[in-house]
Amino acid sequence: MKKIQVVTGLHGDERLPVLALASIGQKQIVANTKALAKNIRFVEKDLNSSFGTNGITYEEKRARQILNLIGISDLVIDLHTFSAKSEPFVIIVNLEMLSFAEGLGFNNIVFMKHNIKGGHSLINQRNGVSIELGNHNDTKSFERAVEVVNRLKGKKTRSLKIKLYEVFGIIEKPGKYVNFRKYKDGFIPILAGENAYDFYGLKAKIKKIL
Repeated sequence: MKKIQVVTGLHGDERLPVLALASIGQKQIVANTKALAKNIRFVEKDLNSSFGTNGITYEEKRARQILNLIGISDLVIDLHTFSAKSEPFVIIVNLEMLSFAEGLGFNNIVFMKHNIKGGHSLINQRNGVSIELGNHNDTKSFERAVEVVNRLKGKKTRSLKIKLYEVFGIIEKPGKYVNFRKYKDGFIPILAGENAYDFYGLKAKIKKIL
């Protein structure tokens, strides 16, 4: 069985997963400690766009340190929260990770075919998934982080009907978007309303119902 590494705090304004895992004594790699201490998203550069780079910023150096902590054959679960209004979901960048993602207890799995991190996210460099647990300040985000760990330990959760979405582009214009509900132009918004990006959200389509 492959070793699973749980990573938290890639963004310093996403504190709840760090606190949730600490509350149950779960081992975790806390990624961006400097940004967490300041409650800012990053110090110099987005850490989750810094993996596999050779730069000299704090985050780029830290990305190399984190990759050294995670074996090539390990699986990663990277826990996040967001500022948007949305259901939680799992992100994969490789369809080979789909079966792993299906077992984590979430209704929505998003295949990031259109890669907004340019291939430099953590899960571009190590096999695994990212999980968007919920809003930054929602206690359910805390609870879901604990549920993920319990799932890994073999504790049962409810059976689910899972939808697989495929991201194919970005939303450039403002609109009245409801995440995971088809917009009038025919696409499904993902992370619409997230204030961390310089665009309005992501465009997706349903690829499969699992």
